[in-house]
Amino acid sequence: MSLALAAMMGWCGTKWPGWWRFPPKPDPDPEPWWRDILGGLIGAVGGIGAAVIIGPDFQGMGLLETAVLGFGGGVFLGSAGNALMGAARG
Repeated sequence: MSLALAAMMGWCGTKWPGWWRFPPKPDPDPEPWWRDILGGLIGAVGGIGAAVIIGPDFQGMGLLETAVLGFGGGVFLGSAGNALMGAARG
C-alpha cells in the first residue's frame, strides 16, 4: 500500500515542462496529451523508486514520510524525464 501512495505522490510531483526557467516561457502550442501521461508515469516510477531505494534507510516510515519521499522522487525523475524529452524535441 505504501508503494501505491509513493506512486500517486510521484505522479503529483511531476512539474510542467520548463518550470525551472524564470520567467516561465509560455508555449503557444499545447503539449500533446501523451507527453503529460508519459511525464506522470515517469514521476510515478520515480516515487516508487525513491520509496524502494531510499525507504529502507528510514525504518518505520509513516504515511507522511512515504508521501514526501514519493513526491521528491517524482520531482527528481519527472524533471529529468521532461528535460530529456525537451532535448529530444529540439
